[in-house]
Amino acid sequence: MDESGNRSGRRVFREDVKEFLLDAILGGDLKPGDRIVETRVAQQVGVSQGPVREALRDLELFGFVVSEPFRGTRVREITPADLIEVYPIRAALEGVAARDAARHMDHDAIRHLESCLETMRQAAHNNDRKTHIEADIQFHRFIVLKSGNRMLLQMWENTRLSSSTIVTVALSHRTLLELADRHMEIIDALTRQDSELAETVMRSHIEELATWIADDQVDISLSTTDKEIA
Repeated sequence: MDESGNRSGRRVFREDVKEFLLDAILGGDLKPGDRIVETRVAQQVGVSQGPVREALRDLELFGFVVSEPFRGTRVREITPADLIEVYPIRAALEGVAARDAARHMDHDAIRHLESCLETMRQAAHNNDRKTHIEADIQFHRFIVLKSGNRMLLQMWENTRLSSSTIVTVALSHRTLLELADRHMEIIDALTRQDSELAETVMRSHIEELATWIADDQVDISLSTTDKEIA
């Protein structure tokens, strides 16, 4: 396998580990203060320690975990504000990407995006969260790639902005089909090759997710507080 194939494989493994750990954190199996042992996670998921380290770096970016010298990585107490900090950054970068990509869109590019959307919809029908997330990330990465801006692509990948897709699916109270269908508006703008519209739609697409997550997490907190008072 060539170097790009190795990177692609590691990316898939990293996403698998992130989803596994997020499920454990959000489901309460891993609680604030719990230590995450890389070797144990690697055995549980069936991967090497490399993807585990990469996944933990991504989760630290989102505030789910914290790494401390000589203490390892631990689960962190998180707030709605912590979760949504990355979304404005992603909205800005992908807004620029959509604006530039609109100028380079052709029939094959639109067909690729439509194929990603169809995969998301089929995954939603099958309640296959993993496939849905992979297709969603592929959709957005392709637009960044089509912008033709190599520095933008490097920034997008180095900051692991695609990780917010996993957070969205895990924390939003929307169905997978609802999350999938939201991408149609982006495809429409890109099909028109309307740069200004594409940027506006993409920014709105991502910023709205942050609003959803913040609102949903506040609702959960209020519900929990009400139960404790009762």
